This record gives sequence, structure tokens and C-alpha cells, in this order.
Amino acid sequence: MAPLGVLVLGSFKALLLLAAAAAGAAMLQRKPARLRVVVWATALGGTLLIPLVTPVLPRLELPVLPRLGMELLPITGAPVATAIEAAEAAPALDEFSGREAPMPQPTVLANASPRWPTLMLLGWAAGTGIALARLGIALWCTRRLIRHASPTADPAWLADLARARRRVGLRRAVRMVISHQIEIPATVGVLRPTIILPTSADTWQPERREAVLLHELVHVSRLDWPLRLVARLARACYWFNPLAWWAVRRLDLEQELACDEEVVALGTRPSVYACHLLGIARAIARHPAPAIAGLEMARACHLEERIMSILKATTRRRLGRRVLIPAAVLVGALVPALAAVVPTVTPVSPETPPSPQAPAVTPAPPAAPDLAEILAEMKAVEERMQPQLDQIEAIEAEMAPTLEEISSIADAIDDGAIADIEAELQPYLERIEAIELDTAPVEAEMEAIEERLEGIELHIDDGPLEEVERQIREQLEPLQEELERLEAAMAPQLEQIEAIQREMEPVHEKLGAFHEQLEPQQQELERVHAGMEPFHDQMDAIHQELEPLHEEMERLGERLEKAIGDEVAAVLRGHLASVTDAQAPLRAVAGQLLDDASINVHGDVVRVSMSEEAAREILSSRLGPHRIGSPGAFDAAVAAAAAAVSDLEITAR
Repeated sequence: MAPLGVLVLGSFKALLLLAAAAAGAAMLQRKPARLRVVVWATALGGTLLIPLVTPVLPRLELPVLPRLGMELLPITGAPVATAIEAAEAAPALDEFSGREAPMPQPTVLANASPRWPTLMLLGWAAGTGIALARLGIALWCTRRLIRHASPTADPAWLADLARARRRVGLRRAVRMVISHQIEIPATVGVLRPTIILPTSADTWQPERREAVLLHELVHVSRLDWPLRLVARLARACYWFNPLAWWAVRRLDLEQELACDEEVVALGTRPSVYACHLLGIARAIARHPAPAIAGLEMARACHLEERIMSILKATTRRRLGRRVLIPAAVLVGALVPALAAVVPTVTPVSPETPPSPQAPAVTPAPPAAPDLAEILAEMKAVEERMQPQLDQIEAIEAEMAPTLEEISSIADAIDDGAIADIEAELQPYLERIEAIELDTAPVEAEMEAIEERLEGIELHIDDGPLEEVERQIREQLEPLQEELERLEAAMAPQLEQIEAIQREMEPVHEKLGAFHEQLEPQQQELERVHAGMEPFHDQMDAIHQELEPLHEEMERLGERLEKAIGDEVAAVLRGHLASVTDAQAPLRAVAGQLLDDASINVHGDVVRVSMSEEAAREILSSRLGPHRIGSPGAFDAAVAAAAAAVSDLEITAR
């Protein structure tokens, strides 16, 4: 299948997958948000897998009605060369595919110009490139922000981080830095997750510190940042699909709701936690800061929905693997199922049977009066598109110096020096990791106690509020005292980690100084990137002007495809009518043959070329069940038909 066909069919399957995910998420609206995260994340990841696994999966043909088939069949065809110089008057069509239907098909066909399919692919590539570029710039800015940030050396913060990691059950090492460029806590990173805190964090009360660290560490434990990155890659590939944008927004919200639920489940009072969210959001309103490519705790978007969800919810348990794995498998199973499906159109009525006694006659090259009119109209549309195409070429030429400037600035940045400094940090990080491994048994004990706290069943008799509080305190105090004892046992290791981090400060200062040296180049890169925006705006405007012409080309492609498909079916009928029954799907087989054929237009002659051996195999397999007469006569007729369609000329006059 041609690239354009793969893109269109893959996009349609992705639309179905996201629609199924939306329906599933709606059914789970009253369930914990973590389950909806699984649905959305699996669906968005599946949209990236569909075009990758489609070629390796066996085809599952899905018969559809002709009218529905007009909407399901993929667009196929490939760009071909067209004469631009006045001396070259004849355009050429390289590739083109028919479809299995007894009526006009919606399939867009390569026309006498290479422009329209090429422009469709280029338009998709341009949109995807812009989306990926924006994502890349956000990641680059985030990386720069972390490099300029200061590692947290406050013993109180480090102790809070260690306690929060134990409560969340996170064994991975997590960095914590402070930056003056943000006003909202955020988490980024996969292999080395990093919590970024604003400078105002030093003024927070202990309860807010605890809530923030729990929230960010839950993000790390749930791998929310890489899932969000995959979602944005899917949105970049399907940028033209509004459902993809909506799905990403829903995933973002559900991830935050799931984190809120887990923080509350870990013992944070809902009302206190909601107040912390509101307080952080107010800080953003007072001091707006640009968004980064991270998981930010309290953006204003959906803040009201999150707070209402927190206040309405009771303490929720974490979903176990018995729930999450079946949910992921159920949604993930749709990916190979959709990837394998190939829609085929079921004919409404059987073809009129020819006389079984009619001898096979090699037909003369057919004449198709509609072809000349169609090709002339395509040529006229191409001429109308030419001014916009010239503008695109001019803009690309104008962009070339800017792209070279970006490349030269990037080459001037010494990434090797940065890597050397980071290598100096590695031994310190390994020492910290070794200490954390030594404390793993104590952390395991603490996790066991926390699980007992989470699953404890309190036995409380009715009475005044003071009496109820006393009963709760008596039942929980032994476990809390044991936790405090274990925390005291870990204090020496935490002090060692603090000492190592103090040793790391000179290396961090060296890294910060190097980044300050790079600041001019980074500012220059930002300036050059900003200068590219007018070019992108011009390209978008030109593509909008071309949209009506693309639609006109699509309609002409439908007519041209049907005309060629009908001619190929007529050739097959002339050779095979006497050796097949009335139900033989000759028109559908003609469409399948054209899937692997190349089409060239020279003047008023359309030439269809394909492998004779492949044509013979398709005819034998598809028409074998409809054979009448002797096998020898059938094989001879199939061989003659394959030879005829493998090098077929259709005259347009």
C-alpha cells in the first residue's frame, strides 16, 4: 500500500481506537481515575503502534456495504513527475490503486501531476514536524532549566523526601532541585527523575511540603512523565484529529486526579490537600511562569474539578494488578485487531454472466472516452496550484540560511564538556545509591508497617468525639511509634547522603559556571527559532489556500480510479468469463490487481504495469473457487489474463 494509503487508513483506525477509549473512560467515570489513565494511555500508545504493526500482521478482510466502503477504503497512490518547463507538455502518473467495489470509489488517485499527493504527505509531515519541534524545544528548555537549577541541600527537605519515598513505596533515586524560573512544583525525567521546586518552597509549612513531595513521587512511581511524552508524540502524528488533542487533555487530567487520589489514600486529609493545591495555584496567578515539559502540580486548568473530586472522595485504595492488567490488555487488544482489519466492499449484485460457450478472445486496447476529460481537468487544477507551489519553494529557499545558522550555533556548543562534568558527578551519585541500597531492608519494614496502617480495621465504639479520637489514637500509636523508631535508625544514612551532597557542591558550581558561558549561544538559538515563526505562518496560509484544490483533485481521482478499474475488469471478463461462474468477483479482483500496479500517463495513453507472476497468483487464488470447466482451461485463461493486465495500455480519446 502506498504511503498516503497507510496514513489515511491508519488515521481512521486511530480514530476508532480513541473513540473506543472515550466510550470506555465514560463507562468508568465513577471508578478510580487510575483505571481511566490506563485506558487513555494504552489507546494513545496504540495509535503509534497501529502503522508499525499493520505490515507484519495477517490481513483480516472486513466486508462492508458499498456506501460505507466509500468511507473506509484507504487513499492510495504515489506522486509522479510532472513537466514544469514549457517544452514538456505530458504529465506522468506513477502509481495508483483501484478498490473492490462495483461503483465509484472514494480512493484518491495519483494524477497527471505529482503535486497533490506529495502536498498532502508534505502537509502532514509539516504539521507533525512543527508539533515535534515544539515538543523538542519544550524538552530542551526543561533540560536547560534543570541545569541552571540548584540541587537541594537542605537536610529538612532531604529527610522529607526520604520519608515521602517510603510512604509511596518508591525505591528509585529521585533528584530534587530548586529553580527561580518556575512558581509551581513539577516532575520530569525517566531514567533520572527530577523534582523541580520553586524558590518559594523554602517558606512552605511542613504539611505543604509533605503533600507536594507525595504528589510528585506518585507521578514518578506511576511513570506518568513517559506516558505523557508518548501521548504528545501521538498527538504530533495525528495533529489533524481533534479527538487526539482531547484525548491528551483527558489523560493529563486523569493523571492528576489519580495522583490526588493516591495522596489522599496515603493519609493526607482531603480538605488540607485541596487547600494546598489552591494555594499553589494562587502563587501561579500572582507570578505567571511559562509551562515546561513536566508534570506540574497545580495548573489552573481543571483545578476546580480536581478540588471537587478530592473533597467528594473518600480514601481510595490503589488499584491492584488484578484490575490494571486486564484493563490494559483489553484496551491493548484493540490495537492488533484494528491494525489487521482491511475493509473490502461487498458487491451489491453479481456480475452478469457471459455465455459459457463464448471463446476467450484477447481484447484490443480499450478506449476510455472519460479519461481524456479527467486528465485535462487534472492538468487545469495543477496549473491553478502552481503559484502556491512556487511560493512554497521560495519560502523553503528563504528558510535555508536560518536553518544553517541554527546548525552552526548548535555545533558550537561543547556537549562533551558538559558530559565530562556530569561524569565527575557520577561517583557521588553511585555512593548515594549504595547507601540507599543499604537502607532498603529498613525501608521494607517501614513499607510493611505502612501497609498495615493502610489496611487496619479500627474498632470504635460510639461516644463523644474526644472518646472516638482516644480510641483511634490507642490503636494507631503502636504502629506510628515503630515507624518513628525505624526513621531514627535511618538517620545516620541520611546524614551520610547529606555529606556527600555537600561534597558535590563544587562540581555543581562548575556545571553552573559552564552553563552561564553557554547562555549567549542559548539565547541566540531562541532568537533564531523565534525568527522562524513568520515562515511557518506563511506556509500555513498557503496550505489553507491549497485545500479547495486538494478536494477537487480528490474528486477527479475518484473518477479516474473508477475508469481504470472498469477497464481492467473488462479485460478480465473477456479472458475469464467462459471459465468462471456468474458470482466471480471480477471487478473486486481488478481493484486488488491495481493495488500492486504502477500507472503511467503519456499523453492520451494510460499504461498499467504489474508483475505477471503476481497477477497470476491473485487471479488463481481469488477466482479458483468460481472455476467452471476443466482445470487446464482455467489455468490457460488465467495465464492469458495475467499477461494482458501486466502490461495494459488504455487509450484516452
